[in-house]
Formats: sequence, structure tokens, C-alpha cells
Amino acid sequence: MARTASEVVSLVGTLGQVLKSEKRSCATHGDYTDHLTGLGKARSAAWHGCNRCNAANRAEDTRREQQRLIRDNLRRSIEGRVGRSCIPRRFSDRSLAGFCVDGEGQASALRICTDYAENFLAHARMGRSLMLLGTVGTGKTHLATAIGNHVIRRLGMTALYLTASSAFRHVKASFGSDSPHTEVQAYALFESPDLLILDEVGVQNVTEFERTVMFEMINSRYEAMKPTIVISNRGKDELPTYMGDRVVDRLRENGGKLVLFTWESQRGKEDV
Repeated sequence: MARTASEVVSLVGTLGQVLKSEKRSCATHGDYTDHLTGLGKARSAAWHGCNRCNAANRAEDTRREQQRLIRDNLRRSIEGRVGRSCIPRRFSDRSLAGFCVDGEGQASALRICTDYAENFLAHARMGRSLMLLGTVGTGKTHLATAIGNHVIRRLGMTALYLTASSAFRHVKASFGSDSPHTEVQAYALFESPDLLILDEVGVQNVTEFERTVMFEMINSRYEAMKPTIVISNRGKDELPTYMGDRVVDRLRENGGKLVLFTWESQRGKEDV
């Protein structure tokens, strides 16, 4: 039988001393014996509750703490290689609320990106990616880095922004005999973060090396069920030329969205 607050407050005792025991029933685990234990003269005694429920709660708390430590260690590892926030300083203040909407196209893009950020855990479980395509100055990088900032600051997860050309340079640098990282480590950097934001896709030349890097980078994340945001000034029909059909197919799998930014440049109106 549950006690009133005044009854519990009045029961104190030596730390850890069992003051009373009662038979109770747990909706999940059935009958059990509950114990009222003293917490010392300065604190009221308290009932333990179901031991099996308490054990399950402790196990869940431990699991969450371990996940937090893993994420923190991963973030520090990435930041040690590419910079403190993993989002460039120019875009570190970008937010979804700060995106300028002037028309239904922009409103639609903002809705899709807001859903992606606010429901990122669900999208990440599906490995669901996002492609933002359109001409220069239309706000693609603003929205992508706003999502990245949300993932880092609100969810405590890791997000890494890099351009396609910097990815190619990072892999190519591993070929040198004095390179501080191997090719395997180069690709591991791309796979590590919870969210990868890959900008300026299609600016590069179309070479076999670049297509190979693009495939290995996206495919490793695809196999690990980790989402990627791709930003490009190329149209949806041009994108396979620079990324390869298999890469685009992987980005579209599991409901991956393609958002077209078809309005004129906003540069000069806002910093996009």
C-alpha cells in the first residue's frame, strides 16, 4: 500500500536501515517485496520499488552514458583532425530560424530541412540522406549547416562539413610516404560522424579517381546506415555524372529526399 508524503517524511533511520517491508505488485514483473529504507537523519526514508525495474533503469542509464562517452570521444577525435566544431566558422551561427523565406519554394525547402533536423534520430536510424541542388546563392549551405548545428548542439551528436575537393585532397594526401594518415584512415574520417555534409559536389573535374573517392565515401556511410547531406550547384540529371549512378541511388534509398533550389540568388539580401 502506498504511503502518503507525511508518512514517508516521518520515517527516518540509519543510512541503509530497512524500516518496513510490504508485499506489492509490479505491472511489469508481478509480485515483489518492497522495502522502506532509512536515508539518514537529515533525509526522509524512501521505498525501493521493484528491484527488476530498478535494475532495468540502471542498465538503461549505463547504456546511455556509454553512448554519450562514445559520441564525446568520437567528436574529440574528429575535432582533433578537422577543427573544433566540425562546422566552419562562417557557418557556425546558421540556424533554421534564420533562413529567409520569400516564396513557396523556399518555404518547402525549409519545411523539409526542419523535419530532417527535428526528426534526425529517426532519419539516421534509416540511414536517410538529403540532397540539396540548385544554383549559387540560394541558401543550400545555410540550411545544411543549420541542420549540422542542430545535430551537434541539440542532440550532442557529431556532424562534419567538408567540400568535395577537400575530401579528394585528404585521400590523395594519404598516398605520400610521409603522410600522417593512411588511405584507410582517410576514409574512416568520412565514415565517423553521425552526419556528413558534403558541399560543392560537381565543381571538380570528372576523373576516375574522384568518382572512386565519391563512391567509397558514400558507400561506407551507406553500409553503416549513416546519413549524408550532399550540396551541389548541378541539376538532378547532371549529378550522376559527378557522383556516379550507384552513389545517387544510395543517397535516394530509404526515402532520401532531393530538394531543388530554383529561385534566384539571395546573395546581397542575406549571407547564404
